[in-house]
Amino acid sequence: MHFVILLFVLAGLVWLLPFLRRGRLFIGAISVLVIGTVLGPSFFAIDGPIQISLDRMLWLALFVFAALGWRMGTIRLPSLNRIDMIMICIVVWFLVRAVIAGPPPAGSSPTARWLFYIAMPAGMYLIARLVIVGQSDVRWLTNSLIGLGLFLGITAIFEIMGLHALVFPKFIVNAEQWEFFGRGRGPLMNPSGNGMLISIGLVAACLEFIYARPRVKLLYAAGVLVLLGGVYATLTRSAWMGAVAASGLVVLMYSPRWVRVLGLASAVLVGGAMMMGLKDQLIQMKRDKNLSAADAEKSMALRPLLAVVAWEMFQDRPIVGHGFGHYYAHNDKYHSDRSYEMPLEIARPYNQHNVFLSVLVDTGLVGLSMFVGWIIAVIGIGLRLAREGQRKTEERYAGLIFLGALIAYLCNGMFQDTLIIPMLHMFLFFLGGVVVSLWQRGLGVDLPTLEPDSTSSSRPIPTIQALAN
Repeated sequence: MHFVILLFVLAGLVWLLPFLRRGRLFIGAISVLVIGTVLGPSFFAIDGPIQISLDRMLWLALFVFAALGWRMGTIRLPSLNRIDMIMICIVVWFLVRAVIAGPPPAGSSPTARWLFYIAMPAGMYLIARLVIVGQSDVRWLTNSLIGLGLFLGITAIFEIMGLHALVFPKFIVNAEQWEFFGRGRGPLMNPSGNGMLISIGLVAACLEFIYARPRVKLLYAAGVLVLLGGVYATLTRSAWMGAVAASGLVVLMYSPRWVRVLGLASAVLVGGAMMMGLKDQLIQMKRDKNLSAADAEKSMALRPLLAVVAWEMFQDRPIVGHGFGHYYAHNDKYHSDRSYEMPLEIARPYNQHNVFLSVLVDTGLVGLSMFVGWIIAVIGIGLRLAREGQRKTEERYAGLIFLGALIAYLCNGMFQDTLIIPMLHMFLFFLGGVVVSLWQRGLGVDLPTLEPDSTSSSRPIPTIQALAN
């Protein structure tokens, strides 16, 4: 069966050759993101020295076609900037710390972790930097993110409602894979990662709602409600925070100043009141079918224990870290430390629950400074694209979608090691590459505009007040 599927995939790649040779690498990259999310290794994979899946074959094909395009002169390499150099340094440093950090943990391959969670996402960043992003590309990106978000959201709702017959792919509701079962874990098999991807679609849907014609607004409003329902179905607090914060960014960007101040103050007051009144319910909330409310409360107690372990490990190797993917090879002795009078041994089987602590422990201050530096640098570009009045609508779209994705990533990353959740960095790095390309090269003008009924895509940013009028 695997051989038949492989033949169909190879035939599909041959069919895509003329499509990609005409410069549509951007759409090919979107296909990698969608296929990797929905039909990733859990759906189909051929095990070997390196696991082969549909999205990974398509990812490799992208670079083959990119090399052909460069050879034929249809693709030009961009001039490197400081953000590109930081990305290169991240890829090299994480590889160095994966290879020369000593024996790896039993049953784990740090090099494979680097390949799938660092190198492949960096490759998506490179693809985004190679292409000249056109107006229709942004339309493809926006619609794809909304469509993927709706699929994931509806699937998550089916999961918590127990409508397993309607869930696709079927491995999502395989009870033998008990972790997060009963929550909206989606094809990534992780509710936090699922919530982040739905949140990206939510940002795109909110943008479309703002610019849509009055008759179409109702359709996008319904889509936003479905996406919010999907985020709720993850039953994950960090996913809820990420969705609210990411969609709130769109509201703030398109609101008059007094609405921003009032909304921020109201959010703080209402949020504080809810946390005070619902604190116990949120902590003791039963989420997984195989996880009791007491176990859910215990899971929150793990985070300070893991933070203590991370601090002790950091003090021993602050500059270079213990090695990327080598956490379990070095963490054991730190859980036996009795100086803190805390039950650190309880957290022994668990990985770090914070992406920044994970990067710090594994790659040291060198790796963390690169990682945070790249994030800060691209945030600046995203804000410029989103806020500068002379920017075209499509550029603002791209800037806000990236910022929304990053907010959702950070909200989840404060409570999960998002570095090892499949596909998240593929999306984050690709969207980052898109905004960097738009900033450096500008928007392609030879493609249809985002608004089919206008001759120019440059429009003033509408505010909520103007939309109400």
